[in-house]
Amino acid sequence: MPGGWLMGTDHELLGDRYRLLSAVHRGRGAVMWHAHDTRLRRNVAIKELRPPHHDDEPDLQTARRRALREARSAARLSHPAVVTVHDLLEANGRLWIVTELLEGLTLEETIRHLGQLPVHWSAWVGFQLLAGVRHAHETGVVHGAIEPANVLLTEDRVVLTDFGMAAIQGSGSTTIPVVRTAAYLAPERVTGGQPTVASDLWSFGATLYCAVEGRPPYAEAGSLTELERALDGDPEPPRRAGPLGPVMEGLLRRDPDERLTAKAAVSLLVGVLRRLGISAAPPGRRPEVPPARAFTT
Repeated sequence: MPGGWLMGTDHELLGDRYRLLSAVHRGRGAVMWHAHDTRLRRNVAIKELRPPHHDDEPDLQTARRRALREARSAARLSHPAVVTVHDLLEANGRLWIVTELLEGLTLEETIRHLGQLPVHWSAWVGFQLLAGVRHAHETGVVHGAIEPANVLLTEDRVVLTDFGMAAIQGSGSTTIPVVRTAAYLAPERVTGGQPTVASDLWSFGATLYCAVEGRPPYAEAGSLTELERALDGDPEPPRRAGPLGPVMEGLLRRDPDERLTAKAAVSLLVGVLRRLGISAAPPGRRPEVPPARAFTT
């Protein structure tokens, strides 16, 4: 790790309670662990936050603020389409967020394996995901970084994760976009605007676009500067979207005031699901026609 940042080790015990079992993912700012809660005797997931470095020294204060923001944002939420946060602790000189343990692939990984998702599977994933996004907004939480890498697909759930970019509405907090999310940032975010409900909906639309097309709306933009130039024009119209086309078009409008509301987007998605013969079952319940048939038809 750069800057000498120390990562947790297998079987390390945190807070006299959580036993680290194995590292399952290393990202730009964190390491995800499988762990065991010895007090409640259940397996959990733990995110070990990697502090940003300033002049090769870890900025623990910045990491602490980020951890608190993420944990407090997610802890306010209780919904099947949002990851459940159990605990936040500082142990052994590092910061850790404890969440429910979920088994599955991210939407990004699924798209990478399949190329793109069939329309009826994308519509079901979008409907489930948007339910979680709406719940967060109604609770006063803006995610700020909706993208395929932050959407987990389990056997029967679609779960929005990683609230590290979230801003509590009305708190006056602001978020600096990161390069990894550039292709899924709303135009107003790229030019320095704060995360809002409308910007989350643009990012949701870009995520849905990627599910269907196998790439984000502005795939050629690999940086914030390139994306800012690309946003002068409209994204390439989706070729595989079919009945999902109006949903994407309505969500990817550059003017936030002209975008579809979440309620309107849900209505369109429900209509698409019904036309495709899939029940619009609420998150947490299995649909009458399992969307998993997407992989066999």
